Amino acid sequence: MITAKNKKVKKRRSIPKELIYEVRYGSPIYYREYDKVLSGEKTLEEVMGSSKLQWVIIYLIFKYLVENLDRRKYLIATNKAGFQWAPRSWRNLDIAIFDREKLLKGEINDKLCENTSRGSY
Repeated sequence: MITAKNKKVKKRRSIPKELIYEVRYGSPIYYREYDKVLSGEKTLEEVMGSSKLQWVIIYLIFKYLVENLDRRKYLIATNKAGFQWAPRSWRNLDIAIFDREKLLKGEINDKLCENTSRGSY
């Protein structure tokens, strides 16, 4: 007599969009320790936040740029500025420098900034 064995089918759990840090050629890059958020060991805020060392370094770079960069020619972007550098690929920039004239030539909207090498910014 043949009996059917009960098999547990593992259902792939979807990962919330909030845990995606960046996208590279259509493939998501998740925050470090995102799996601990899924298991309930950590909160979303705990894995998304910057370390003390990271924010101090960003502050020092920003301070230097503000003091030394020609702000009539360049804009400084901070706060994880979204930057689309290729189709289906984007990065969150902690700090970046953009050509003011090229950046303001496009409209200011809620979309990601596009790649400069293709003539945008």
